[in-house]
Order: sequence, then C-alpha cells, then structure tokens
Amino acid sequence: MRNILTTSVALIALAFATPSIAQEKVLGLAAIDLQNSFYVRMKEAGDVAASDYGVKSTWQSAEGSLEKQVGIIENFINQGVSAILVDPIDKNAVVPVIKKATAAGIPVITMGNKVEAGENYSTLYPDYENMGMVARAVGTTLGGKGEIALLVGSRGNFVSDTREKGFVDVMAKEFPDIKIVGIEPTGWDAAKATNAAQTWLTTYPDLKAIACISDSLCLAADSVATAMGSDLIYGGYDGDAEMKDMIDSGKMVMDVLTGAYRVGYWNVAVAARLANGEDLPKDLYMPTYFVTSDETAAKLKEAGLEFDSLNTEEEAVEAENYTEQLGPKQPSSAMTVGD
Repeated sequence: MRNILTTSVALIALAFATPSIAQEKVLGLAAIDLQNSFYVRMKEAGDVAASDYGVKSTWQSAEGSLEKQVGIIENFINQGVSAILVDPIDKNAVVPVIKKATAAGIPVITMGNKVEAGENYSTLYPDYENMGMVARAVGTTLGGKGEIALLVGSRGNFVSDTREKGFVDVMAKEFPDIKIVGIEPTGWDAAKATNAAQTWLTTYPDLKAIACISDSLCLAADSVATAMGSDLIYGGYDGDAEMKDMIDSGKMVMDVLTGAYRVGYWNVAVAARLANGEDLPKDLYMPTYFVTSDETAAKLKEAGLEFDSLNTEEEAVEAENYTEQLGPKQPSSAMTVGD
C-alpha cells in the first residue's frame, strides 16, 4: 500500500511540476466563418501548427455574425484558454471583449487586423501597398481606360477596408480614365459575389475587369462572366491554388500570395509561442509575393510596370513551405519580417 501511495504522490507532483502534463495549452480561434475555402485551409494548416507546437486548437465559426463572434470570445475567456485568435468582423466592435480577455491575462491575436485594444497582438500584411499594385496591373493591362468593379468583404473589417482603399486610391490617382462602376461588400460570400457580378455585367455591358480582395470572390465572378460570354480580366488577393488556370491563361493579371495555409500556420504558431511565454512584437508582418504568369509579367514590364513576381509553379512551392519557414525549430524572429 505504501508503494502505491508513494507512486501516486510522485505522479501528482510530476503533473504539477511539468506544465505540459498538468495542463495542455489550448488556443481558441474565433473565425469569421469556416465555409469559405480560405478559412478551411487556414484551419487545416493551423491544426498542423498546433500539432507541431504541442498545443490544442479549438476553432469556432462566427458565421459572419458580429454578435456571435463576441459571444465566442466571451466563452473562450470563461474557459480560461491559453491564447485567443480572432479574425474581427468589425475591428472596433471587438475592442471591449479583447480588453476583457487581456485583463484576464489571456494573450489575444487579431488576425490580419490592426486593432487598437491596448495589449493585443496583430498579425498583418502590407495590404494597402499590395492592392495598389493589383490596381496598377489591372489599369496597365487595360491601357488606362475602361469600366471596372471591385468585390470587397465587409465594411469595418480592417483587411477588406485596407485592400479596398489601396485599390481605389491608386486607380483614382494613376488611372483617371478608368471608372469604378461598383464596389460591393459580399461578407466573403461567393453567392453574393455571383449576384453582384451578374448585376454589373447586365448593367454595364462594357465592363472590362473585376478586382477582388479575396480570390474566392473572383472565382465566383468568373463563373458568371464565363456563362454570360463576357471576357473579363481580374486582379485578386490570397494566392489560392484554384487561381492557377486563370493566372496561367492571363485572365487574372495579378494575384497576391499570402496563402491560406501559410496564414493559418503562422497565426497558430504565433499564438502557441505567446502561450508558452515567448516575447514577440505587438505587430507582426508576413512576407507576401506578387503572382503572375511569366507572359503577363513580361507584358506589364514592357508597359513600364516593374515588380518582382512568382509564376504559379514557384507560388505552389512557397504556399506549402510553412513548416520549414515558421515551425518550432525556428527562432522567434522568424515570426515577422518587420514593419
């Protein structure tokens, strides 16, 4: 009996002495939704990151509802998770609940969003500059003239608003003879993108291009345009694998690779490091890449638009290189490229 008691006491002591045994680190993720292909891939690679880092990731979908997203974060606070990641539907509306979480000692990462909530961390991209370059690629391809439209996410979302502003500002300043005939918030819903594209193509028969702040919206628009016999060009963002044919054919003149897998892995890696006590900067930046076909890149450069880019074969390699780039064997400095 004494041996049994001694062994039990030793196991209890070991559990308290070893955090990984006593309590597994749990990351709570409040996603905008988990239906959009980008978020599905984020989760897939994020789960790989959680396994690599020895933590548990719990994903919850807000289904596009701000009220539901706030409720998800409240539940994570009550559960006492080790870190919270949120892709804010509205960057201002989530500030109070983020402050509540950080006051409880829980690190909060706002994914792809610069949210001013005091102690939170923000994982960011150079969205304004990138979408401005997409505008240049579209405008240059059109020879500086024509009617175009823009599909965005939702008002108040930092990523969507920043990408929209970058595109609109460059078009207004550098291509005054190009008219943006419509800017449609879709909530990242492909069905809404489809409806918007159909309306534009019916209303504006001379429409030449549609730009999108997320690739899935361009795919939806192109399905309608193809069915209606319209020959549009596109500019997008995300680097989704499904864009390969559109890029290779020249139909999509420029895409931007953040990469859904890279984004998912990176965010969970950041959260895991914070949960384990690593010191990271409040704002972290992911390297991105412009993607075009070699032929399109040559035409744009001939027209005076100089930039570095990947073709789709090179993009495919970079898009899935996340474990080597961002895994637990890498130093903390690998989590950001700086401002």
